[in-house]
Amino acid sequence: MEKLEFFRHLLTALDGQQPAVAVTVIKTAPEVPGVVPGNRYLWTLQGPYGSPGADNLDAAVAGLAREVLVSRRPRLATLETAAGRVTLFLEPVLPEPEVIVLGGGHVGQQVAAVAKLAGYRVTAIDDRPDFASRALFPLADRLICNDFTVALQEIAITPATYIVIVTRGHRYDYDCLRAVIEKPAAYIGMIGSRRRIKGVKERLLADGVPEAVLARVHAPIGLDIGAETPAEIAISILAEIIRVYRQGA
Repeated sequence: MEKLEFFRHLLTALDGQQPAVAVTVIKTAPEVPGVVPGNRYLWTLQGPYGSPGADNLDAAVAGLAREVLVSRRPRLATLETAAGRVTLFLEPVLPEPEVIVLGGGHVGQQVAAVAKLAGYRVTAIDDRPDFASRALFPLADRLICNDFTVALQEIAITPATYIVIVTRGHRYDYDCLRAVIEKPAAYIGMIGSRRRIKGVKERLLADGVPEAVLARVHAPIGLDIGAETPAEIAISILAEIIRVYRQGA
């Protein structure tokens, strides 16, 4: 891939908040037909832009690229081909992580504040003008006053998205979770009592959502640190998000 084209695809991935892996051919031994040191291409979850230069490398590189995204660390790898060895440098291209707070109550306000302090982009959503306000979310990068389902249909949810459901009731919890459960978010967490959470999950199961899909929801939300106040609960939620962001678990 030509350098200009490579950087064009790289910029598109960053603008679209899409994770990617930049792959550079470092050396071959001996010369491998079609594979030239210095060649670069971009691997994304939607597919590659360009190629390492040999079709039989594509599948191996895709597997390595996924590992690099999970670890969030660059990697130098040597692959064996029928024609010889190919050494590649794989570097993760990670979009800015975003926390989407669904619910403008006390906990949502504190989550937004702590998330900004931790360096995340923050989007806050509530369907009530009095709660989706700058007075309550002064640091939010994006503030949306709209029906939760409509708002979630209009914003991009990517593997760099961390969703916090802290609405005011079962109905809204269900609407939010139904809208995002099959999206590629890195994290989906929902606040509430075990009874409330069970009710929402049972309704989604009745709607045909597979139990394996529901298992990815962090509920009860947050790390168990005995949190009681809204600020303490927010800290426990951010701690869990940070664990997922840094450790992928």
